[in-house]
Amino acid sequence: MAIVAKTVIVKPVSIMCNQRCRYCYNFSVDFRTMHAFPKMEVATVEATQRNLVAMGYNRIRLVFHGGEPLLRGLPFYQQVVEMQARLRQEFPDVMVENGIQSNLTRLTPEWCEFFKQHRFSVGTSLDGWRELHNYYRQYPDGSGTFDDVMRGLEMAKEYGILGGYIAVITDQTLKQDPKAYFDYLVSINPKVELSPCWEMGSPDNKPPYVLEPRDFLNFLKATFDVWLARDDPKLEVRLLHGFMQALLGGRDMTCSFKGNCRDFLAIEADGSVYPCGKFSGIPEFYLGNINTQPLAEVLANPIYATWLANRTDMPPKCQACPWVKTCFNGCTYERYMGNGQFAEVSPLCDVWTGMFEYTDQRIKELQAQMV
Repeated sequence: MAIVAKTVIVKPVSIMCNQRCRYCYNFSVDFRTMHAFPKMEVATVEATQRNLVAMGYNRIRLVFHGGEPLLRGLPFYQQVVEMQARLRQEFPDVMVENGIQSNLTRLTPEWCEFFKQHRFSVGTSLDGWRELHNYYRQYPDGSGTFDDVMRGLEMAKEYGILGGYIAVITDQTLKQDPKAYFDYLVSINPKVELSPCWEMGSPDNKPPYVLEPRDFLNFLKATFDVWLARDDPKLEVRLLHGFMQALLGGRDMTCSFKGNCRDFLAIEADGSVYPCGKFSGIPEFYLGNINTQPLAEVLANPIYATWLANRTDMPPKCQACPWVKTCFNGCTYERYMGNGQFAEVSPLCDVWTGMFEYTDQRIKELQAQMV
């Protein structure tokens, strides 16, 4: 049987969170409509799974996201796995994996036992050492979250449930020594996803945390060299791996460079469907509701086709670029300006093309050393 896979970002409490990270895309721009969504019911998760199976998907990954998904409470997740056990009897050829992306500040041994028993992969976010992390990742009162995150992270490692973590690269990151930064990140956990902080929005209202492309490129080059010099296959640093694998082939590691956005969907707490987690809650990209419509009908919404075309239809600058088949104009969200409008070319174009050129050069140097 051929594998037909789909990953769904499930938001059981929508954007509700016990933190107020200053760069969070849920709160940092004015084009995202804030809704007082109710807490998700288990029936919405079941409707999601049943609809995916009805459309022929036999490998389903649910990533519970937020906001802070632990705020939904352990009984909700216990009911979810009970429901999934029933569906396994009904659809024995369908594999369902669960993951959760949490800030881990509310993690307890009881949560850990549950995640371990039911094989949830747990992810979190840590931006670096205390001062760097706390600069943007704060509680509503402005206090830092580092100590609580590290407590949860170490607990997750102790129980063997930590899959990896995200490190958001901000303007503050670029002020750090790349080697010290890299060494710290992989000392915490060998699996890290580097996520550039970017909100395009209005050109007249650029947030302070947004990266300057030239500085970001220089930082990435230096970090890439540190990673390469370590020559350790256990260090899975997603963005850096992505540059290599886009050129050498192999398993896709980086969503931004896949060239299509069909692999993901997002389900809000009330069952609203959006094409991607980063576009969740933006009214121009609302596709329908999984509780009241078949998923096939939701995805037949012309908004979805237009959104997909925005990803796959390359502008003239990209068509003429030698890296178009590795970069694909970056992540669609990089280009979003608000009001349903997109910039033609990614504002990080020089970063991505610069890194593909640099990676290609470094690969050739390594190949020459082997001759």
